[in-house]
Amino acid sequence: MYEEFYGFSAKPFQMNPDPRFLYMTPTHQGAMSSMIAGIRERKGITVVTGEVGTGKTTMVYAVLSGLSGRIRTAFVFHSSVGFQDLLRNILMELGEKISENNLTSLIIQFHRYMRERMARDETVAIVIDEGQNLKVDVIENLLRLFIRESPSAKLIQILLIGQPELEPKLDTIELQAFKDRVTTRYHIDTLNEKECREYIEHRLKVAGSEGVRIFEPESVRLIWKFSQGIPRVINTLCDRALVNGYTASRKVIDGKIARETLREMSYLRPKTRPLFSRPAYLRAVLAVVLACALGLAAHMALKRDWGGAPPPAPEAVVEKAVPVRAKIEKQDPPQAVEREKTVTVKKGWTLSLLAKQQYGFVNPTILDILLEHNPQITDVNNLPADKPMKIPPLTEERFLGRDPDGRHRIYLGTFGDQQSIQALKKHPLLQGKTFKTRLRKVSSNGLCYRVTAVGFQSKEEALHVLHDLKQQGVLPAFAEASAR
Repeated sequence: MYEEFYGFSAKPFQMNPDPRFLYMTPTHQGAMSSMIAGIRERKGITVVTGEVGTGKTTMVYAVLSGLSGRIRTAFVFHSSVGFQDLLRNILMELGEKISENNLTSLIIQFHRYMRERMARDETVAIVIDEGQNLKVDVIENLLRLFIRESPSAKLIQILLIGQPELEPKLDTIELQAFKDRVTTRYHIDTLNEKECREYIEHRLKVAGSEGVRIFEPESVRLIWKFSQGIPRVINTLCDRALVNGYTASRKVIDGKIARETLREMSYLRPKTRPLFSRPAYLRAVLAVVLACALGLAAHMALKRDWGGAPPPAPEAVVEKAVPVRAKIEKQDPPQAVEREKTVTVKKGWTLSLLAKQQYGFVNPTILDILLEHNPQITDVNNLPADKPMKIPPLTEERFLGRDPDGRHRIYLGTFGDQQSIQALKKHPLLQGKTFKTRLRKVSSNGLCYRVTAVGFQSKEEALHVLHDLKQQGVLPAFAEASAR
């Protein structure tokens, strides 16, 4: 629509992954080098992570297009499948016709294919996108293909691409063997302001702008700040800004047009998680720095998020140290205070049995809460006998927390499936809130998802929503009580 108006030969911000438009930041260059070296030099398993929309898939296309004919590739997009379906997709991507659709036959066919590749000294690169969706048992079976005791297994190169959630999954005990085989782990950062400007200019140049400045510095700064440096969001915003400029017959996108575009596209604002989108080691360092900066008060607030508040100080000390808080507490209507209790574990107890005895029901949320309060538990199926276990009360206050930016959050629960999380995201009371998900090991059956909703402007708002969700029986920690 606007290509002729601006003098473009193609749309500069189209969403399909076109290697021509690939802009390489230092971290993109490092990631691409890791991918190419991992495949060409037969290093084994390479893992690359990055936020949604940072150009991972486009980079994969660029890598695959530059490989020699002696490298056979299988690029798999659908990762939320069982191992049998994954293996069938890999064989089909490699150009194989599926003769029998059962796991044994597929494995035999794959190994026959590998022996043929070995005879020709060819490499087989298996590229899996959206790796964070792979189930633990699927990853374990992939490893079995890789470490099979045969010369041809050495030809298999695995390139695992995923969102930051893939990192903690690989760090679990179940995948220790797979993690040990990973030769390279690389994280793609989002763009800084300078990179955002160069990214926009690069795509305009490829589209035929011939060096004419179309986006003014102010508009670039506004787009970068809104997008948080995520290329996919930048593309959408820039495309819409060009449409608005064309409609207004303006060949330069200034701050006014940019602000108008951001208002129209406000729903695109990325979920805020700047600290937690980094690699695991950097997150740990940042967490320590943050704790020091916020001081003891913030540290205690974080502990209260999961009910881990320290024992109350003597009354005289509380009155003297925090008189304002004490005054507020005295104004509250008198009510029974539920306190954390301690029980002694008997031989043969499991975490599920403990939960059932103390709360009358059990689900992943209850197990997660118990694990949070009892970090000494190493085996959920065999609790240490004669040892004390903390049993926190299920009060609404214990499900509230606060982020470093001052916004309040609600711990919604820990879930064993994505369907429950999607249903929560559609709940009217949680519209416009940011959801944060963290993988948790709460049983021997696999990983679960701990979910919090962020973006409440006050504690009162968060508490009100929490109370309503509890009354509706939506939250798993209170669902049993609501049903009774």
